[in-house]
Amino acid sequence: MQKKNREKNTGRIDSLTDKNMEAEQVPRAKGKEIPGMFEGSIVKLLIKLALPIAAGMLFQMIYNVVDAVFISLIDKSDPSYFGATGIVFPIVFLAIAVSNGLSVGTSSMVARAIGENNHDVLDKTAESGMIISAILSIIFLVGTYVFDDNLIRLLGATGDYAVHGKEYLQYIVPGVVVMFIGNILFGVLQGEGLMKYMMWGMIIGTVGNIILDPIFIFLLDMKVKGAALATVIAQLGSVIFVVTLFVQKKTRVPIHWEFKNISIPVMKEIITVGFPQALSMILMSFTFLIYNRVIISIDELALTAFALYGRFEQLLFIPVFAIGSALVTIVGQNSGRGNLERCEESWKKSLLIGTGSVVVLAGLFVLFSPLMFKSLSDIPEVVDYAVRESQVLAFSMLFAVLGVYARSIYQAIGHPLPALLLSLLRLIILGIPAVLLFVYVFDWGVYGVWFGIVAGNGLAGIVSFLMVTKTFKRIREGEFVIKSIK
Repeated sequence: MQKKNREKNTGRIDSLTDKNMEAEQVPRAKGKEIPGMFEGSIVKLLIKLALPIAAGMLFQMIYNVVDAVFISLIDKSDPSYFGATGIVFPIVFLAIAVSNGLSVGTSSMVARAIGENNHDVLDKTAESGMIISAILSIIFLVGTYVFDDNLIRLLGATGDYAVHGKEYLQYIVPGVVVMFIGNILFGVLQGEGLMKYMMWGMIIGTVGNIILDPIFIFLLDMKVKGAALATVIAQLGSVIFVVTLFVQKKTRVPIHWEFKNISIPVMKEIITVGFPQALSMILMSFTFLIYNRVIISIDELALTAFALYGRFEQLLFIPVFAIGSALVTIVGQNSGRGNLERCEESWKKSLLIGTGSVVVLAGLFVLFSPLMFKSLSDIPEVVDYAVRESQVLAFSMLFAVLGVYARSIYQAIGHPLPALLLSLLRLIILGIPAVLLFVYVFDWGVYGVWFGIVAGNGLAGIVSFLMVTKTFKRIREGEFVIKSIK
């Protein structure tokens, strides 16, 4: 049986070689391979692809802070404006999760297709992806506008919170269309390794939003509706910029604007890889909802500190997620080319870079956390909780690196279910039970929540490392086949 599997895997690599040779006989798609993608220093390639993503994510984080400040300034004496945006966030997050799944599915497919020199798939990617976006957009738009009052009540909003929440929702929902289409195109750029264009697209959306916020919120006196509209217009500008890249043929994936390029198999591949990623994000949202309920039952000030810490924990994850994005591209293209050794090397080098960055940033975070949190809160108990939380949780992000990169590996080779399983393991199977055990059985209070999260991250990280190591071994032995694009 193993011999047959080895012959099957070897035959696939041989077929890829034949396909590559045949590809040289036909005109190549416009756009060039990323220098160093298939040979040369992995470390340089990882850093080269990750830095633009990290820069774009940093700008987006800055926008989140600035946007929160502008909304809070609408009326400092009325918390319903800012609170309303938080109340409807689960609906917005659902759209973010789905669009992120589309992006991951697209980037994985494009990367493997480039590695295989499968120009037929590349030609059909853009139109097929945009059809998925159009269908999902219609469902989301109709569902939200028809049931907006019911949704607001379901989320527990009443009074001014319900009024402002509905206003924000009605004006932010059109942005879902922009988000879905944009993430398909961003997925193409990531699959190709065109990270600098992704960075500029993210920066355009962020800077545009910061400029438009005060105009729509205060100058045009649209208040919370203006915040939503500013976001939609700014993101539209970002997507227009990305579309111009395709029009100018700066990508290997073209947009022909032809219905004949809509492919059911391509759509199926995007959804197959992307849906588990979307579900993982939804599970994460559900998990933190549970954590919030547990913490608020202990001390409301601890919940404030938990939210405050979470805002700045993103700084630790910027390089981690940026390298994870680069890993999808590198492993996807090299697995498509049948270059297993380079895939394994990418996994190992990404772990070294990712853990190194977390050690440095976590150390700085813990060192400066007293000063940082004191500048953000005048309540001593909140500051104390936040500082102690950073001391417990910051370095546990080392285990999260293993989980993030393991998911990137499985997404890149077209097997998303193990990635979903790892998320399920960390959040639902390990994380929540550990928190409940430490809080309600061991009576550790808020420390039980923190150490429960550490336990979930730690155990899932170890399992992630073992799973990926075993998967590469099984691929070498012919027991596990990298999914080919057909």
